[in-house]
Amino acid sequence: MPAVFQIKSSDENINSIHDTFYFENKYLTLVNSVLNDWIVYYRPAKRAGEPGGKAAGYFATARVISIHPTEGRPGYTTARLAEFFEFPSVPFSVTAPLAISKFYYERNMQESDGSLNKHANQQRVRVLSLEEYNAILEAAFDQHQTETPPEVHVLPYAGFQEDQPEPFLRSRFVTSRALRDRTFSKAVGEAYGWKCTMSGIRLCALDGSYEIECAHIKPVKDSGPDSVQNGITLVRTLHWLFDKGLISIGFDYRIIRSSLYQDPKIDGLINATGKIQLPKNEIDYPHPDFLRYHRKHIFVP
Repeated sequence: MPAVFQIKSSDENINSIHDTFYFENKYLTLVNSVLNDWIVYYRPAKRAGEPGGKAAGYFATARVISIHPTEGRPGYTTARLAEFFEFPSVPFSVTAPLAISKFYYERNMQESDGSLNKHANQQRVRVLSLEEYNAILEAAFDQHQTETPPEVHVLPYAGFQEDQPEPFLRSRFVTSRALRDRTFSKAVGEAYGWKCTMSGIRLCALDGSYEIECAHIKPVKDSGPDSVQNGITLVRTLHWLFDKGLISIGFDYRIIRSSLYQDPKIDGLINATGKIQLPKNEIDYPHPDFLRYHRKHIFVP
């Protein structure tokens, strides 16, 4: 059974949501029902005056692989995640032309009079039907028009249903490597303004494409997630050097060169500061764990 995990910009594990989600024990039964199944992350709207952050909406999916007590935090449990996949943000609700009321992807959010179910909206973990889960992913990839919202099965807010067959739609979205790569590249490219983080080069062709490649810092083959925090933008030559371990990035975002780095002409491509150019949004900065992995397992000193 899928579920929604709701986070806020103030959550202490905001930078590790690709593999960890802390939740209150009152949600333990529900999260246990999601074990080995998929969740969708939801980010609520910022309160007035809150700095930074990203737009509200559903923005990622991942699979729950284990659940265990949170060390040092009585009353909390930790869900461990894998196969994290960040996708274009989907709004909480849709108002279609000529519609009398809003369409909610989580149908339990709507009271019988059409108003928002405020109690359900405040829950950090919420059950989803398979149809609701698929509708959210469909919306992320423009698979339907908002004027005709998809029909979804309504579940009781607190309840369970018998296992259903794995739908083709969900499998296609979460297992397609080509789709994941395209989505990852778009998200990382936009975060960095389609500019090479190591050289500052930003070249755009007449067809709107950029001379940029979006690299996973921790490779996919080593279980690196499809997260903006695990991506950087590089021109092709620097991408090759990065993947081969001839350059890397220090804890202070300084560009590190391997002892095998032989051609000083490449230095002409590197930013004069010697550091990478970071995204505008701090939440998109490269994650220290991924940079550490690259330095330890890929970089050649």
